[in-house]
Amino acid sequence: MAEDEPDSGAPGTQGGPYEGPRATDFTPEADHSDDPGYITRTRFLSTVAIAGGGILTAAILVPVVGFAVANPLKGEEWRWIDIGPASDFLKNAPPYANATPSTKIGEVASLAVAGTDPEADRRVYLMFGLVEPSAKPIPGPDESTDGFDARFKAWAASITAADMDMLAIWNRCAHLGCPVAYAAGSQGFICPCHGGAYDSRGLVTGGPPPRPLDRLDVKIVDQSQQYSAADIASGNDRLSLQQAIAKSSSPKVRVLVGKAYSISDEQEPFPLHAPGEPVTGTLSNLYPFT
Repeated sequence: MAEDEPDSGAPGTQGGPYEGPRATDFTPEADHSDDPGYITRTRFLSTVAIAGGGILTAAILVPVVGFAVANPLKGEEWRWIDIGPASDFLKNAPPYANATPSTKIGEVASLAVAGTDPEADRRVYLMFGLVEPSAKPIPGPDESTDGFDARFKAWAASITAADMDMLAIWNRCAHLGCPVAYAAGSQGFICPCHGGAYDSRGLVTGGPPPRPLDRLDVKIVDQSQQYSAADIASGNDRLSLQQAIAKSSSPKVRVLVGKAYSISDEQEPFPLHAPGEPVTGTLSNLYPFT
């Protein structure tokens, strides 16, 4: 049987549009592109992604910011701690009569101090010594032994209490916080972790530390005397070193250590900083809350 001719228009042929019944009629979807209140699936998923990203970012940043900012802003709690009679720490005090180069000048004591909480527990070196350690004579290249001994004796005889002071130095390295140790041979502090070196006053002499060792406030008081809270707050209860040396035999004359603080290379006091943080210079601006 022959096929129907195309485009003949007769029923049953392959040509021309279909005009018979349909299963469904096509209905064009409405265009909501100009409707600001209409939320497409793409817009919904984008909103969910942005909101989820914000939540995750906050979850990461809030603890970091809280750790970096909250504690420094809060400040460290502290109290005065009685560490013992002055006689324990004012040994080898001036005057030095008939001194020789082997005469011990001052005293170094190491002790553990309990703070207001475990984080404030620390080891302190109490340094009773020269305000200017570099003033101590050393032999000249061509100086005889007798000549140096005589020069040292004359220098030691001139030392008074005004040439001495007392420092409470925290043994936490200013680089990364490792415990430093006092080396009697070099009369300074050494950090075993990264080779940080400090002199007898905690000032940096070598290695990576960005600032000197931190200190604790220290004072000597005569507990046989009565002082008001205002006197204590203003420091009127503090004995001068000369007074303390003269009274050191009394068990009522006591040494107290208090608030920890950081210092600059010029020994200027600053609020307590964490290890690795400089207290002066451009880099100190990276730590505005410390």
